[in-house]
Amino acid sequence: MFKVKTTRFGEIDVPENEVIHLPLGLIGFPELKKYVLLDHDKESPFKWFQSLEDGAIAFVLIDPLLFKPDYVAEVTDNELTELDVQTEEDLVISVIVTVPSNPQNMTANLKAPLIFNLKNRRGKQVILNTSQFNTRHNIMDEVRERVGAGEAATVKEAVEKAKIEKEKESQTKSKVVNEKK
Repeated sequence: MFKVKTTRFGEIDVPENEVIHLPLGLIGFPELKKYVLLDHDKESPFKWFQSLEDGAIAFVLIDPLLFKPDYVAEVTDNELTELDVQTEEDLVISVIVTVPSNPQNMTANLKAPLIFNLKNRRGKQVILNTSQFNTRHNIMDEVRERVGAGEAATVKEAVEKAKIEKEKESQTKSKVVNEKK
């Protein structure tokens, strides 16, 4: 059991089986290797990725398919081997969100997603070898496109719509494509 004093959540107890290990850390934070996923709240699509080694460090994460349903992260055989992936169903993908003072300008880093193996609780941040995605992809632009041009859109409305669409399509996991290298 880890006992951690955090800036946002106060003191938390984290069972060992909920710890996510990132052997290489995150870009800019290579020394922080242990994290836990915490709900923002029950209805929110956002999660907190709280460092267990530095209570002041927590990142906001979201499933990119909730606002960009055509998002695909291509990962190499080596990256999958590092995570000891046995089946694609064990994988989950998330992206880091930056929320400025005006939430209408929130962005997601689609260029460097986090890939998690749920079975062994290992993760890795990968840098995609494509110019299709960038580090500051505007989430609200995607939301407006999905909800409809000209309509006032909120993240909550777009997420609810995405959840319904996702259920209809029976998509329970994020898309990850194994790129042969």
